[in-house]
Amino acid sequence: MSGRHPSVRMRWDNLLFLHWPVEPAAIRALIPAELELDLYDGRAWIALVPFRMEATRFRGIPPFPGLSSFYECNVRTYVRARDSRGREHAGVWFFSLDAERLLPVLGGNWLWSLNYIHSRFEVTHERDGSGAVRTTDYALSRRRDATECTRVAWIRGEPIPRASAGSIEQFLTERYWLFTRRRGRIMGGRIEHEPWSLRGATLTRLDDTLVRSAGVGVFGVATAPSLAWHSDTLEVCGWDLVPMDRVP
Repeated sequence: MSGRHPSVRMRWDNLLFLHWPVEPAAIRALIPAELELDLYDGRAWIALVPFRMEATRFRGIPPFPGLSSFYECNVRTYVRARDSRGREHAGVWFFSLDAERLLPVLGGNWLWSLNYIHSRFEVTHERDGSGAVRTTDYALSRRRDATECTRVAWIRGEPIPRASAGSIEQFLTERYWLFTRRRGRIMGGRIEHEPWSLRGATLTRLDDTLVRSAGVGVFGVATAPSLAWHSDTLEVCGWDLVPMDRVP
């Protein structure tokens, strides 16, 4: 990890990656022109990512009820941005980030200019004999419009090999920047974590309108994803936003 103190530390638990390939033209207009769509084998990718945020700690702010632990779900795609030297950085563009608690919603909108949305969550688990989560039934609906919702259930599978260089697993998960737009300017926030330890995941239910609500109208409500992976836990650090044209 970098020697400079991060702005936030957090842990992502019981996370599911659902990925769909999509023609770049289907989402190009949804992404700022300053960002380049990042493609794998000529295709862009959309992800639905439900998980639980734990042990969230902001620099200079003591632990606060309602801020440290909550459910979250994001819809995202993959992009590249250039810095002041013309170097490209691979990262994530979020269409939306649904969160259970109001404080993270307000903070995410204010601090990172991200499209955080206050939503209701109902999540249940079944555990195996060791106490590890075996199955998850995860549902959310947006407070502003309950028709914008998702219901996804999955079974945690066996570990899969660590992502190798150039693999689809590495392309879709090893992302160390998030990008957003603030007052007409592309901003980037650096993220650091260990490489993902992924497992397979068996999807047993999917009823989703969040992807469609993002403006990506190519999916039906229950269209099966091409890829589904589970992660038990990951420790993450994040840094403040900086203008990409000022990254040294």
